[in-house]
Amino acid sequence: MSLDHLALLADDIDAFVAAIATGPSTAEIAGCPGWTLPDLGVHLGSVQRWARHAILHGAPPQPEDLAADPAPADIADLPAWLRAGADRLLVALHELDPEQPTWHPFPVEPKLAGLWRRRQAQEASVHRWDAQRAIGLSPAIDALYADDGIDEYWTVMLPRMLSRELKPVPASVISVRLDDTGSSWTIDGRSGSVRLAADGEHAAAELRGTAEAALLRLWGRPVPEGAVTVSGDDAVAAAWLALGGA
Repeated sequence: MSLDHLALLADDIDAFVAAIATGPSTAEIAGCPGWTLPDLGVHLGSVQRWARHAILHGAPPQPEDLAADPAPADIADLPAWLRAGADRLLVALHELDPEQPTWHPFPVEPKLAGLWRRRQAQEASVHRWDAQRAIGLSPAIDALYADDGIDEYWTVMLPRMLSRELKPVPASVISVRLDDTGSSWTIDGRSGSVRLAADGEHAAAELRGTAEAALLRLWGRPVPEGAVTVSGDDAVAAAWLALGGA
């Protein structure tokens, strides 16, 4: 599957900034309990600044590296702050050689700079959905984009989250099958790490739905009843689904 992650990221940034500017500031984020729309804006703007520094320097940013560009105290200034940071991130990503070796915090080898394009695009996609839903729109994620997001969730982001938060991997096998794109994944956690298994390996539980619904459900977002079905061992499915969020 070939996606233009930079073009997708640019579109999602535009939509995200527009949603933040629309408000209201009291709008709650369903997938991030306790957060309101400005909290989501500060989160994504901070992530993008963190990522840009890591891209430019090939090293993890320190708190002092980002201290000069904090989130604004006045919520009215948040859209402009987001726009400025996102534009600088896009420039850095456009100038990046995807095949260049670099540092990144994800347990993916070899460590190549191209990972940042996909990771930042997928980060913005789900949070754009969050923001649009919070202001009363009916957001959607393209099926192929969501399909890519599910693969990125299993191979890049979930292993990173589990190692960062010192969470155990469920000692079981789960599969995900998509009705619209035909893609499928079988995930084996019995070795203590998130491992893609052969498709024929028996899974104790299976999630099934469209790419968009499955991606959102993995990330702990609300989906319509019946949009994702679970078959097999409910406890296994629940253990894996409890890992996503924020």
